[in-house]
Amino acid sequence: MSEADDSVKGQSQTWRLKLFGWALLALALALMYWIFREGLDTMFGAWEREEYSHGFILPLVAGYFVWQRSSRLAETPFTFSWLGFAIVLFGLFLYVVGELGTIYALIQYAFLITLGGLLLSLMGWRAFKLIAPAYFLLYFAVPLPNFLFNNLSAKLQLLSSELGVGFIRLFGVSVFLEGNVIDLGAYKLQVAEACSGLRYLFPLMALGYIAAYIFKGALWKKLVLFLATIPITVLMNSFRIGVIGVLVEYGGIEQAEGFLHDFEGWVVFMACAAILVLLMWLLAKVGTNPLPLREAFAIEGPEPLAKSRIVQSRTIPSSFYGVLAALAVGAVIS
Repeated sequence: MSEADDSVKGQSQTWRLKLFGWALLALALALMYWIFREGLDTMFGAWEREEYSHGFILPLVAGYFVWQRSSRLAETPFTFSWLGFAIVLFGLFLYVVGELGTIYALIQYAFLITLGGLLLSLMGWRAFKLIAPAYFLLYFAVPLPNFLFNNLSAKLQLLSSELGVGFIRLFGVSVFLEGNVIDLGAYKLQVAEACSGLRYLFPLMALGYIAAYIFKGALWKKLVLFLATIPITVLMNSFRIGVIGVLVEYGGIEQAEGFLHDFEGWVVFMACAAILVLLMWLLAKVGTNPLPLREAFAIEGPEPLAKSRIVQSRTIPSSFYGVLAALAVGAVIS
């Protein structure tokens, strides 16, 4: 039986989860942590690296997005979803594969898949759609597998080196590029893994996703806003490498070391964010219904609920009990 069957025609109706329901949800999450703890601990450790340091804040942003939809969630009945139960089983299967292969990235993605299935089994599709953007934001907190990270880093090193050398030559500086080594004659600069741009790319893609979600515009504008983070990162990182090369040519090797080097990195990231804001402003002006940026990118809270409404307690769907049982078995096996 679903909550939709209890609705009263012609009256404003909301639902709330009782303490027993919250306790069951907390139990399910505790079982999930127990099952996926090794993969999660590895993920939390990866957040200490600059490339993934945005992972600490993403769960908070996702929670804020859910809070924004809290009024609509209260007005949406929860229904059972055995698809959610099936997704949980698939996530647990991926967990077993990841454990057997010691592939922590697979375990981490399996955790998010299982979490999605758990929420779907509890809420049903209508309610889950409301929090789906917040849920998918969490995927940006998962570190890439090492082989994929290394391959991507190597390709970005070469690309950034080539574009950076092109920028240096604009200033009439004689420079030779061999692989990812920039030869200025008196000095040689190596575009190391840390200078590949991934420390900008991953946080900026997460920021682009957040901006696209908040942005009030057509779907194609949201896609442009998100996908633009990739060329913005590559071009600005290449610009940074070029600036360092010019500064080293005229100011010495100390221009590429220490505080100045790190400070240049922060300046470039803030410049990337500023370009993203400029792009939002341009997209807001394009189309048949142009909006000022403050309206197109307005951060709003939940809509107030009607004062005269019927408040009912939510029932726990049978599909969620099935998920709880599957997680209990998984916890014992793990």
